[in-house]
Amino acid sequence: MRFRPSSYLVKLLLLSVLIGTVPVILLGTFAYYNSTRTVQEKVNDSNKLLLQQMQMRAEQTLRTIDNSATQLLQSPVVANAFDKEITNQDFQMVRELYQGISQIQTYELGIQEVFLFSLANKWMVSGSGVNDYSAPQFRPMLEAFSRNERGSFWSSGSLDNPSSYQSVYFIKKYPFNALNPTGIICVVLSADVIKDFDASFQNEFGNAFILDQNGTIIVDRDSSRLGYGAAEESHLQSLIEADQAAGQYSAKRAGEAVTVTYRKSAYNGWSYISVTSNKQLNEQNAIIGWITVLVCFGIMLFTLLLAWFGSRKMYRPIHSLYAMLTSIPSTEKENKPSGELQVIGERVDYLIRNQSAIMNELKGQQIQLREFFMQKLFSGTIQPVDFEEKLNLYDLTKPWQAMCVVAIQIDSLKDTRFEESNRDLLMFAISNIVSELIVPEQRLVPIVKSDCQVTLIGSSKEGFKEQIFGLCDEIQKAIVQYLEIKVSIGISRSFSSIAEAQQGLHEALTSLKYRVGLGQESILFIEDVQPQKSNFNEYPYAGEQALLDAIRAGNEEQSEIALQQFIRELFQPKSQPRDYQLTLLRLLTDLLKFGQELSIPMEQIAEDEATLIQSLFKLRNVQEIEHWFWSIFVLPYIQELGNRRESQFKLISEAVMDMIHREFDSGITLEECAARINYHPHYVSRVFRQETGINYGEYLTQYRMSMAKRWLKESDLKIVEIAERLQYNNSANFIRSFRKMVGMTPGQYREEA
Repeated sequence: MRFRPSSYLVKLLLLSVLIGTVPVILLGTFAYYNSTRTVQEKVNDSNKLLLQQMQMRAEQTLRTIDNSATQLLQSPVVANAFDKEITNQDFQMVRELYQGISQIQTYELGIQEVFLFSLANKWMVSGSGVNDYSAPQFRPMLEAFSRNERGSFWSSGSLDNPSSYQSVYFIKKYPFNALNPTGIICVVLSADVIKDFDASFQNEFGNAFILDQNGTIIVDRDSSRLGYGAAEESHLQSLIEADQAAGQYSAKRAGEAVTVTYRKSAYNGWSYISVTSNKQLNEQNAIIGWITVLVCFGIMLFTLLLAWFGSRKMYRPIHSLYAMLTSIPSTEKENKPSGELQVIGERVDYLIRNQSAIMNELKGQQIQLREFFMQKLFSGTIQPVDFEEKLNLYDLTKPWQAMCVVAIQIDSLKDTRFEESNRDLLMFAISNIVSELIVPEQRLVPIVKSDCQVTLIGSSKEGFKEQIFGLCDEIQKAIVQYLEIKVSIGISRSFSSIAEAQQGLHEALTSLKYRVGLGQESILFIEDVQPQKSNFNEYPYAGEQALLDAIRAGNEEQSEIALQQFIRELFQPKSQPRDYQLTLLRLLTDLLKFGQELSIPMEQIAEDEATLIQSLFKLRNVQEIEHWFWSIFVLPYIQELGNRRESQFKLISEAVMDMIHREFDSGITLEECAARINYHPHYVSRVFRQETGINYGEYLTQYRMSMAKRWLKESDLKIVEIAERLQYNNSANFIRSFRKMVGMTPGQYREEA
């Protein structure tokens, strides 16, 4: 089978270039357009937010002025003054009017002047005086305001020249909404307040301004634009025609593309507008575009270089794989292959077919795996987190909202066709019936536990108890129909956390005990026969396992922490003293069993079992219990295992060093040493390094170099002969290794010696 490697290498190179460059080009194009669109959207969103803040700030000031003016109009002094003429004798009333005006003319509100104008008596009072002593040139403007049909409104103009649009006024008539008001109040805002409205909008890409209810510009950074109408600017036509309270659109201003953002006030009819130049945004996007081009060009150049060197390197294992797979026979009739990949494909296909048989056997083991998993779940040795990770074993994505445990027990085999020896077989038959009647989506794998068949059932629907009763009744009838035996069924309380599965099993088995008084073929809910929930104390398996693992590892600090955590978890506030005693007694038994499994002599424990139990029940508090277990079991076990470990480690390391000293001139390996002393190579390597401070290879090299120095001093062996004896392939490797370790060549060392 001859093959032209150059053709495959070219194809691999072209494919690598295409794979590397096309995605970069597409990604760069997408990144540029996405970034430009994102910049535009961010600026537009920023404009909307700033415009909203501008409106809120302005209207907060305007509404405060409105409220202050309304309060002044409602005061008895002002209300009574509108119906009177002001004479030289009314200085007390004028003084009170001055005081009312001064109270609302504060620095915080930015009110420049306040005018009270009587329509009936034609007098005018402001903060600066009365009638001619006030601002007589403003009287025509007040009379014009009084003729306006609206009872309360905002206007713009100038105190000296109303057409200059330098000031903003608030006018309110009294009485409110009256056909014939007796007076009006006019509040004049200062120019600083107007400027503050515009200062709240800060954006380097555009400007903002405010239109009054007549579409006239009353606030703008450019004072020359004040007084102009929005109708004179073409890009604002869509805003004038729009009915929405807020919006954003694109337009042309003097041939330049702009984005117009607006908000219309329902309070006074003003419009808050920002106009953003797209040209400035495009300048920012152009920078992004050039950066994207440069980055993509750099990535493409790097990809081309990597494709060239990578393709050549990737081709090398193809031939090696080809040579290795040609030794595997193929069942198909071999035709002349068109290349190495075809040969590799044929051999891999042969391996896959053989593997499928193995996979079929593994699938058959999943049933046993599921049953083992359920045994661990009901015994409390599996954590809820681990359970959720293995839900795929049951084709579930998450636990059910409501779950319960159902336990089925045979009432009696008397007067049936079965004998007592058939009980185990019958329990498995019951499991098969349960599996058939309850769909897999509603249960976990049914298992046999002791003399009961146990199933965890779940549901996400309402009426869970009724569903469970219906299923149990159907199961009971099916068992009678097919097996002709009577069974009773115990059902736990419903629960939502898988951590309560062990509690559920306990409740289901407990409910079966009430069958004695209720008769055979009973379906018993635990909440019916035992309304009050019992305090089932779950044994902290994980805590005990952590303690035993820490003892086995010989870690005193970790063992002490694990013991403290176990005791702390045991003594929960709601637990009963009887539960404490049973759990402590179980821990005592497990520690004795642990010591027996490790062949720790009972001489390490000063007391026998009976005395230990008596001593345990005499302990008065948590600290005494921790100290007792630590001093009687944990610390002696750790010390005994430490002594064994130290002795074992020393024997292993001495045996390996002895083999190195005797067979350093052979090709002895760590695996051979481990096999001779019946230990795993990884374990021997770890022990040897812990005892000597260096690994096996370094120690062997050091010993060989020590022998080489001895031969160079005491013998006439040639360097080539020494290298050969020390298992070096050639003298050059020996000289290089000797120089690295000793600091000079073997010839120099012999001359100095």
